[in-house]
Amino acid sequence: MTYRRVLVFWLPLAMAWLLMTVEGPWIQGVISRKPDSETQLAAFGLMFSLSILIETPVIMLLATGSALARNRQALRVLWRFMMAVNLLVAVVAILMAFTPLLDFYLGALLNVPAHIVEATRPAMRIMILWGGLIGYRRFHQGIMIRFGKTRYVGYGTVLRVLVSGSMALVLGAITQVAGAAIGALALVCAVAAEAIYTYRVSRVDVKRLLGTPLRDKLQSLSYGDALRFHLPLAITSFITLGIHPVIERGLASMPDASQSLAAWPVIFSIMLLTRSGGMAYQEVVISLNDSEENHRILRGFTLRLGISLSLIMVLFVFTPLIDFYNTTILNVPGNLHGLVLLGTQSACLIPLLTTLQSYLRALLMLSRKTAAIYQAIILGFLVTTAIVWGGIDRGMHGVLAAGLGLTIGHIIELGFLYFIYRRQDAALRLHWQAAVALAGGD
Repeated sequence: MTYRRVLVFWLPLAMAWLLMTVEGPWIQGVISRKPDSETQLAAFGLMFSLSILIETPVIMLLATGSALARNRQALRVLWRFMMAVNLLVAVVAILMAFTPLLDFYLGALLNVPAHIVEATRPAMRIMILWGGLIGYRRFHQGIMIRFGKTRYVGYGTVLRVLVSGSMALVLGAITQVAGAAIGALALVCAVAAEAIYTYRVSRVDVKRLLGTPLRDKLQSLSYGDALRFHLPLAITSFITLGIHPVIERGLASMPDASQSLAAWPVIFSIMLLTRSGGMAYQEVVISLNDSEENHRILRGFTLRLGISLSLIMVLFVFTPLIDFYNTTILNVPGNLHGLVLLGTQSACLIPLLTTLQSYLRALLMLSRKTAAIYQAIILGFLVTTAIVWGGIDRGMHGVLAAGLGLTIGHIIELGFLYFIYRRQDAALRLHWQAAVALAGGD
């Protein structure tokens, strides 16, 4: 194990995450050039955050598939489990898009202005299959990652971004479809194309697992085992992403609610761009941390990676690059530029904190201590909520409170993860011993 090997393994996954985060700015650039751009930017941001919240049960299917798909019996259990989760997500999306639940969620709970709620509704109806397609794709990506084929994950993401970008540009140029609906159509078509590609590429690995018999019935995987492993991860995703409705509720209470809600998707997309490499790092640690020597190498790489990503964000948001991005690339309305700058400058530590969190979460997953992960996120969620709403109540602007709240919440969560990790050395060493024994058996 060397830093170079970690870099080679991480880079395709990081590029996949980076390309996924490029989708948002690309679509936002199209929406900004359509009529009523401020309302449509806000609607697109609300649609996207709500769709991600709905799909939280499927996000960690990648980690579940990668960690548990070891033989034919486990694969069959996990496949049925994945399909059940996807069906659940699709039902929730349909209910949210075609019943008064959307008015209750956006109007009554988040206090979003009525004209933005109405602009969000058509886009939500287009997105009903999005979560299920993502779940199918991520499950098969987990299998590919298990066999070290991370580059194919990157290729699939390239396809996805090309499809979404092309769809957005074409629909924006030749149709009169509203901006938020254009974004939804582009996202659904893109994830469908990537799901088909991932299925085709993963067939070799699926057949390999189907040809691997269960050697010991005591190690068989039950649906309860799958649920117990996946549920804490799904709760983790839900709580992590649930902070965005909290932030949106705070922004909707601002005097400049429409401007704040329109600026927030741009702020969040910049945060995603710079932290995407850290978000991709969790699967690297899960896959490579199988000995004490590898553990030391990964620990050193973690610090270098996190610091580098935060420095990139500092360079971006404290130089004229941010003005070039807002004006030339996205064409963001001029009255939003100051809000975008304020929000992004307050969140420059997020990439570093995200990388460190990915590292510690992966170690706890390998120790089968996944419950500690969502306990940490609950703590971070509560701290972030208190800072965002408390800051706004005391006169702080919403986007500044959001940036500071996310940063401090991440710090508190990271501290809790580190505390739990320091108590799990024995469990991690057992994982290393099992990995060595498995390698010897193979």
